[in-house]
Amino acid sequence: MHAVSAPLQPFPATRTNKLTPWGSDVRNSIGSLKLLRIGPNVGHLAMSAKPSSASSSETAGGESCTVGEKDGVIIVDHGSRRQESNFMLNDFVAMFRARTGYKIVEPAHMELAEPTIKDAFGKCVQQGASRVIVSPYFLSPGRHWKQDIPALAAEASKEHSNIPYIVTAPLGLHELMVDVMNDRIKYCLRHAAGDADECAVCAGTRKCRLYS
Repeated sequence: MHAVSAPLQPFPATRTNKLTPWGSDVRNSIGSLKLLRIGPNVGHLAMSAKPSSASSSETAGGESCTVGEKDGVIIVDHGSRRQESNFMLNDFVAMFRARTGYKIVEPAHMELAEPTIKDAFGKCVQQGASRVIVSPYFLSPGRHWKQDIPALAAEASKEHSNIPYIVTAPLGLHELMVDVMNDRIKYCLRHAAGDADECAVCAGTRKCRLYS
């Protein structure tokens, strides 16, 4: 596998914007979300360049398939030259950390922006992570998930040879995505009709409107 080329003119994404609240139906659905075991029908579960072993991240019941206090989670998106797009990953990471209660969660961009996967990997280790979980903030298992992100994670792990890591499957198909998509469609239609404020996704760059 070959790593992607070094990003040009990276910039830090540190600001947090306020996100537009979801509708009550979506909030309720997300609030009841449980971690599901992904079946073989969606492809590879995950990829790891190091053998798994018992560690301090295991639960009291002896299971290592849950996220523990010594696990670091890296949520990685593609990265953009548009700063507002990178800031949104920070917002998602903040929501993810608050809802899950995971102590070590860091954002990373595959390219074009900072922090990089290598940066985030190091931050996780600095905070005491004894295992790193790289979770792609991607919908589909394309080339970036299959080749680029694993290659970048492998490169990042070279400086932390005693830390096992795993690259999980991307988001893929989930019925809650239907609720999120439907909520977004309805909100944009309301905005186009003048019944709702601009959402944080567009961030002043465009206005939802009906074309004819």
